[in-house]
This record gives sequence, structure tokens and C-alpha cells, in this order.
Amino acid sequence: MGERIRAHAWEQGPLGAPDHWPQGLRTALRILLTTQHPIFIFWGPELICFYNDAYSRSLGPEQHPSMLGQPARTQWPLIWDVIGPQIDQVMAGGAATWHENQKLVIHRHGKVEDIYWTYSYGPIDEPTAPNNVGGVLVICSETTQQVLTERRLNFERERFARLFEQAPGFMAMLRGKDHVFEMVNPAYSQLIPGRDVIGKTLAEALPEAVEQGYLALLDRVYESGQAFAAVGAEFTFQGDEEGGTVRRYLDFVYQPILDSDGNVTGIFIEGSDTTERFRAERALRDANQRKDEFLAMLAHELRNPLAPIRNAAHILSRKLFNDRSAQPPIEMVQRQVTHLTRLVDDLLDVSRISQGRIDLQRTDLPLSEALEQALETVSPMARDKHQRISLVSSFETLWVNADRSRLVQMLVNVLANAVKYTHNGGNIRVEVRSESDKIAVEVADDGAGISADVLPQVFDLFVQADRTLDRAQGGLGIGLSVVKKLAEMHDGEVTAESPGLGRGATFTIRLPRGQPPVVEAAPAQSSRYRKRRVLVVDDNVDAAVSLGQLLLLEGHVVETVYGARAALDMFEGFNPDVVLLDIGLPEMDGYEVAHRLRQRMALHPVILVALTGYGQREDRERALVAGFDDHLVKPVSFEELQRVLR
Repeated sequence: MGERIRAHAWEQGPLGAPDHWPQGLRTALRILLTTQHPIFIFWGPELICFYNDAYSRSLGPEQHPSMLGQPARTQWPLIWDVIGPQIDQVMAGGAATWHENQKLVIHRHGKVEDIYWTYSYGPIDEPTAPNNVGGVLVICSETTQQVLTERRLNFERERFARLFEQAPGFMAMLRGKDHVFEMVNPAYSQLIPGRDVIGKTLAEALPEAVEQGYLALLDRVYESGQAFAAVGAEFTFQGDEEGGTVRRYLDFVYQPILDSDGNVTGIFIEGSDTTERFRAERALRDANQRKDEFLAMLAHELRNPLAPIRNAAHILSRKLFNDRSAQPPIEMVQRQVTHLTRLVDDLLDVSRISQGRIDLQRTDLPLSEALEQALETVSPMARDKHQRISLVSSFETLWVNADRSRLVQMLVNVLANAVKYTHNGGNIRVEVRSESDKIAVEVADDGAGISADVLPQVFDLFVQADRTLDRAQGGLGIGLSVVKKLAEMHDGEVTAESPGLGRGATFTIRLPRGQPPVVEAAPAQSSRYRKRRVLVVDDNVDAAVSLGQLLLLEGHVVETVYGARAALDMFEGFNPDVVLLDIGLPEMDGYEVAHRLRQRMALHPVILVALTGYGQREDRERALVAGFDDHLVKPVSFEELQRVLR
């Protein structure tokens, strides 16, 4: 700019040749040209423009270098209404002006844009000029980037503040190693109503947090720089005088705040109040527990009447063995008792399996034995509907790794489902095959089939397709759900396929392959069936009498009593080999009776068998701990009874 000023044709303008310029202008120009700070000069009545290299960088090609030596009013038309009065004030002998981040409009690089300047207008002394002021010295800096950056920062701060205030979860900012509350949002304030925490340390604002270990957690996060997260953490504090102690359950994160050097300067707390969720989950757990208790009681109440019905059916079958007309209704009663018993077991199993309260006793066993038992169970149902069950099996013995009773239960449920939804005279095919590391049992029928919209949910609890109008064989919609859960517990699976309604369905159970045992010589066993002295104790008279009569028919010596004290009185005089003892006795429960009987067995050992309608795992464990040798669930099958007596 010095070269441009020296080369400019000043003689043709109002200032004339530079040799005749006043000393004030010469001095100001020397300052202008020898500094790296942006400087501008307005000189004389026409306010002729001078500027240096530092200032030129803020101008576009529209003004630089053509502005040099031109009157200011013609060069700054867009902002003259702003700077004109400011210049006039100084030229009139007034005080210097100061303008910080003044917004101005400039035309540069082909566009009009808003820019910001911080500048001062100061007088340049000249004795010969009006008011002794020859011009205006402008010392300035363009602050556009600074202003825009501050605006962005302010916007971000305001947005953060809005988010902080509006966040649904609670938030707080703690500063320093003493954990001073710097910011809290409304949700945090609502969490601890009535507490003024800003500017206070955690220990001052929430002494309860110190006692409950939260201060120690904050110290650990501050010292280690590692975040800490908690789920369902309990926090209790003293509310207002009327509120008393308040208990909250919280999910939260303690996040360390780091400076540019990686040092922890504070902790950011973010979380949510999960008290209502915790209470809802606890209520759900309580409801589940009450449901389990109800189901156990329901099973007990259903099993009690089933026991004498089953016993009576066995007695009638034995006594009317030669009466062919009596056998069909007797068999019908036996089938229906078995069906009701299976429904009760399924109802309880759904709850127990869902909660993981079933322990599988897995062994390697031949599949044929379990399948034979399952077919024997469902065959009467199939015969009633004149259905044909065909078995396609491998010539080799296939072994599975499974719990025997649960395997039978799965097979029975799938077979019974096929019988139920297959029309009279229909066909059911059972195929057993080997598949790599699994053994598959496929049950296919030509019955009602399953629609495409129901098929994905067929294993869901309480789901039943309206595949037939016949509900005589209907169930609760839980059998297949039990099969699915049991198969998964065995590390297997069950699948369902159907071409559609009226075209049958296929269910396939796949279970892990088992290993056949090493064959060893079995010790000789006596086939002799010994007669026993049996004491039956049950306050349900029908159940006790029918069981006693059944045992008498088998040739055992039987005494039947209906109360706890009667059992204790009868025990020593009768000297039984086996006591079949009901648990739910009114005057003294079966556990206490068993305890007292054990005290009298020094000279006469006896087998104690719990006979009860309560069949859950904990019921069996409690019976064994109380001194029972075995635990039978009503209604007891005749085969189970024979096993115990042997």
C-alpha cells in the first residue's frame, strides 16, 4: 500500500501533491504504513480514504485497490447511515468513538454479506483545519469469525441447556473432587424435592447419599476416570415433614468429565427414576407367586377327587373282570381320569418350566421304550375315534439323551394333539429316524390341518386354532407350549408344518443322540411279589377307602384311618411295612406325623410314602427332608403303587 500511495496521481485530486500535505496527515500515514494492525484514515472535508495492507485483506476486489484516494461517502454507500454520523462526531471536535462487534454490510467477492468490526474513530490533529481536526484515524479489527463462533457456541450452549432442562431423565453436573453441584435439571430437582443443591457439595446437599455409599462411588469414578453404571439401585432420603422417608429405585450413570489433558474435572450424572417399573415388576412377581400358589392349590383340589375315582375304576375292573358289558365304561372312566391328570400336570408344568423350576434327570435311554409308553397312553383315545396309528421305525435301536418322564410327556402331548385334531377313521403316522447328532420323531396326521396365519403361533401358550367344531377332545392350549419348552431344555427342538386347513399337520421332535450303555451281566432278581402290611392315612374318606380296597384285592393286609392321631394310635399295634400318608391332614400335617413315626421306628423299620395332591419339586424335596422314603402325587397310577410296594 505504501507503493500504491506513492504512485497515486494525487495532484489531480483535492489533496494535491504529497509534498504539500499537512504534517498531521504525514504523521498518521507513517503510523498507518508501519503497523501490521488494520488502520484506515478519512482525511479532509471530502474524507479521502487511506488504508494499509492489513486492512486491505478485509476488502474484496470491488473496493481494493480502487478505494484509495476516493471520497468515503462514494465508497461506503451501504453503511454510510451507520458510520457517517460517527465520523461527523469526531470531525466536529467531539470525543473519540468505540464500537465493539459492530454489524456492517459490505459488498465483496461478488456478494453482499454481514460482517462485524470492533473499531475506534479518533481525531487527527491539524491546527489549520476546522475544529483543529484534519481527519479521522480508524484503528480496527474484523471480528466476523469471532462473532459467528461465539454465536454458534451460544446456540450450542442454549440448545444443551434446553435439552438439559427438557430431558425426561434426571441430570446433574458435579464439579471438582468434592462433587459440588454446578447444574441440575428439573427432573433431578423432582427426584429430591425441597433440596437446594446448587453450589453445595454432595455431602452437604444429600447426606443420605454418603451413608448409602454413593459418595464413595463418586470418589472412585473421579479418581479412576472410569464410568460407573447401576440398574435398579435403591436410594432412600428424608422427604418433607409430612412425606417422611422416600424410597426410590434408579438406573444411572456416573460419567467422568475430562479436560483437554485428560484430567477429571467433574462428573456428569444421568439416569431415570425406575421406581414405578420396579414396583410393577415386584407386583408381577408377587402375582406370579400367587398364581403358582393358586395353581398348586388347584392341582391339589383336583387331584383329591381324582384319586378315589381312579381307585374305584381299578376295583371295578378287578371285580367285574368277567363282565364284558362293564369293561367299556370302566375303561372310559380310567381314560378320562388319565386325561384330567395330564391336563393338571400340563397346567403346572407351564408355570414351572417358564421359571426354570424343573430339573431334568437326563440319561441315555432307548427311544423305543418311551415311544411305546406314549403310544400305550394315547391308543385308547385313538380307538374311540377308530383311528389307525402306524409306526415307521429304524431297525437299529436309537438312543436319546433325555429325561425319561419328560420325554414320554412330550411324545404323549404331540400324539394326543394329532388324535384330537384328526377326524374319525383318520390316519396318524409316527416315524423315527436318525439325523446326524439328533434323533427325530415325526408325527403326521391327515386331519384338520393348520392355517398359515396360526402356524407361527402354534407353540404359544393358550393358543388354539379353531380347526374343528368338535370340542369333546379339547384342551387348554398349553400342551404344545410345554413340548416346545421341554424340547429346548433338552437342547432339542420341535417344529410344525401344515399344507393348510383340511390337509393334515406334521410335528417333529428332535433330541440329542444318546450312547448305548456297555452291556454287563445283570444280577439275578427274584420275581416273587411279597404281600405287605399297609397303613393308609387320608382324611378324604373316599380316597382312603378306595385305595384300601384296591390294596386288599392285591392281597395286601390293609388298615385305613382318616386322621393323624388315629394313624399314630394304629401304628404300633398294626406294625405296618408301608405307610401311605396324606400330607394335608387337618389336625396335624403329614410332615409332623412322619417325624413322630420316625421316632417310633427303632425296632420296626417302615417305608413312609407321602401321598399328596401337591406335586411340585419343592413339595417332593420337603417330603424327603421330613423323613419320607418316597413321594407320590394323586391320583396315583396303579403301576406306581405296585412299584412302591415291591
